[in-house]
Amino acid sequence: MLPVSVVSWKVAMRLVTLDKVIVLKEHDDWTVRTPSCEIPVPSVVMTTQYVKWNKQVKYNRNNVFLRDNYTCQYCNTQLSKVNLTIDHVLPRSLGGGTSWENVTTACVKCNSLKGNDKKIVPKTKPRKPTYYELIAKEQDKILNIRDFGWLDYISWPEENVRYKPHRTKRSSNGRRTEKHSIRATS
Repeated sequence: MLPVSVVSWKVAMRLVTLDKVIVLKEHDDWTVRTPSCEIPVPSVVMTTQYVKWNKQVKYNRNNVFLRDNYTCQYCNTQLSKVNLTIDHVLPRSLGGGTSWENVTTACVKCNSLKGNDKKIVPKTKPRKPTYYELIAKEQDKILNIRDFGWLDYISWPEENVRYKPHRTKRSSNGRRTEKHSIRATS
């Protein structure tokens, strides 16, 4: 099970105030103070109305890289996202479109060598992945969580979970700024 979305603590507080979510878990060590009260910050919230779950896979750069395991489909080298490019199997200049079936992951060197040559083909024929294929590949990656309570609401391999507690930062004007996220489930 995956969360519907991850929202900032400020959005979570606003949704709680508007009765759009129910708080399932609060941070043990984090509160927000107002002149008249102290409010615990939610860690996990649940929507009060059903949110339709869209299992359609969006075409985007990150999902193409994930589908191809961050691996160049020409030289079979696994690289980081910043060292990869999207290559059109049938080049756009020759009528190829941008779709799941015509794009593949390539390193900069292979993409440059291929150029507009339509005879050079990737080792694996590109295709549209299913939602579940992408989720399985996503779970091979490390998940950084801010609260161990999230583990009760997501199914993620334990060896791929890292705990990163929330921290308060000071901005240039000396005020505290806090960067946090909240798991939202339905």
